[in-house]
Amino acid sequence: MSDASGFNRWFIVTVAVVVGFLIGVAFAAYLVYAWVPANIILRDAPPRFLRFDPAGDRPDYRDVYVARVAARYAQGVQVGQPDAALTQAQQALGVTTGDATPIEALAMARSAEQAARNENAREGANPDQGWFTLADQNSLTLLAERLEQVKDQPPVIAQSVIDARRNVMLFGALLLLLWIALLTGLLLLVANLLKPAPVPVAAPGPEPRVAGVGEPRPAAVVNVNVGDGQVAVEAPAAQAAAAAPTEPGVIPALYSPSPVRVSSPLPGESLIDTFPAVYEHGNENFDEDFPISATSGELIGECGASVADRVSLTSPSRVTALAIWTFDKNDFQSTTKVMLTPYAYRNNVMRSKLAARGELVQAAPGIFEIVTSTLRVEVEVRNLQLLPLDGDPDGYFQRAELEFRVYKKP
Repeated sequence: MSDASGFNRWFIVTVAVVVGFLIGVAFAAYLVYAWVPANIILRDAPPRFLRFDPAGDRPDYRDVYVARVAARYAQGVQVGQPDAALTQAQQALGVTTGDATPIEALAMARSAEQAARNENAREGANPDQGWFTLADQNSLTLLAERLEQVKDQPPVIAQSVIDARRNVMLFGALLLLLWIALLTGLLLLVANLLKPAPVPVAAPGPEPRVAGVGEPRPAAVVNVNVGDGQVAVEAPAAQAAAAAPTEPGVIPALYSPSPVRVSSPLPGESLIDTFPAVYEHGNENFDEDFPISATSGELIGECGASVADRVSLTSPSRVTALAIWTFDKNDFQSTTKVMLTPYAYRNNVMRSKLAARGELVQAAPGIFEIVTSTLRVEVEVRNLQLLPLDGDPDGYFQRAELEFRVYKKP
């Protein structure tokens, strides 16, 4: 149960964070796309994002832009300032601002040069009639050759540009994280509101934890009926239940308050057979059944035990309830009692789930009965060992030895 609840909590938190992140990113993208003006977004866009024709057959925005940059570079070379002209060209192409690498700037210049050459070739004798003149073509060639020479040199980016971009990124990341945190908090709040209210569980009484281990158990009280000479043993929890008033929310008694007889047939009964069954933690397929035959060999029923409930996300499962049943051929149906660990017995949710399977009894060393129209089966619980679960020392079965004593009723 603790594993399941812990897993559910982490699963809800993980889903809330992931959903909050996706919604935050989607909403931020929508705000940018729908509400921020395009000129604001594109105002500082680098030229490498301008449209161009990779084949160079049709001049486009980027080709014309790079041609103007190349013309200005050629003017700087003519006046004897090639280095300053190169720095200006790299800045215009986005190299010194960190928007493009030297190789990307070279690719832009080569693409524009190809577009100018193709257009001038198509115009034939009048090459200066279109978007590019022969001077533009030569300027582009000159710029491309210079960029070819410096393509392997790391660009020098101003510290102010680096600081400004870092600040913008940090501010944007902060806003996005705040938005995601807000959405995640809202999702967790909704998950909390939709979570079913916990079922109140009555405080456990001073029940012993493990048979033969830890605190000593109170001894069973032997009741002697002087009239018929029959001996009966009453379970300690049954005595406590008889003494305590029944109030809403109080956990029922360990077993039925009526005494159960130990290894002693009632008048007219006869012992048919005895069957042992042992459950140990890790036996995921525990399912024992024993045929009950009359002295004549006729099959008159069956009895057995199997796993009724378990709590765990991993193997081996932690078994908290065992179904103990008797099938009477005369009734043509099974009578079942469900033996729960004290932890499960005090949990109203688990009790409600298992109540439909049969009468609930709390696991403890001792004897309880399963009675049908023709059979009475005493089930003795021996060597009961329990392990802690969810902070409760009596959480799930480590070992439970059962002995079935089958009597034929008169």
